[in-house]
Amino acid sequence: MRTEVIEIYQSGKGYKAISKALGLQRTTVRAIIHKWQKHGTVVNLPRSGRPTKITPRAQRRLIREVTKDPRTTSKELQASLASIKVSVHDSTIRKRLGKNGLHGRFPRRKPLLSKKNIRARLNFAKKHLNDWWPNQLLGSGGNYFFTQGHVGLDFVFSLNNKNHHLQTAFCVYLCYISLMVKCV
Repeated sequence: MRTEVIEIYQSGKGYKAISKALGLQRTTVRAIIHKWQKHGTVVNLPRSGRPTKITPRAQRRLIREVTKDPRTTSKELQASLASIKVSVHDSTIRKRLGKNGLHGRFPRRKPLLSKKNIRARLNFAKKHLNDWWPNQLLGSGGNYFFTQGHVGLDFVFSLNNKNHHLQTAFCVYLCYISLMVKCV
């Protein structure tokens, strides 16, 4: 788009004609032409700012370790990077992981289900898919949840669409007490 602006400008057209022809704002056209006149190019110029201390190799290592164990803390990752002679602050590690889609989140609390439980629930749901009677249901009992281990503030690194996986969930034991009455 920028090169088109310059080509049309070199053919003798003005800002207004270029903006109408390409559907751009007049100020955008003016900025592109001024940049071309000043620097001789329309590509993005290098910006100021400190280069990152984390090498691409170290970044791949961080991502690999976090995907293997999402409950790893940034301090543990910092120690891991120190073993390959990369010295960075733990907040730098969190920012790098965030840029790769691995954000620190509180784990989702959900019942601890084994593969056997999951299969049994699926089979039950398939079996009773068509014979469910919600309009005849009078009442049902409640749930009691017991957490596994401590109830402290755990933290995990997880992708946005992976927060229901067992690896990134805080497991709770579920005791389900129910009483369903069907009206005949």
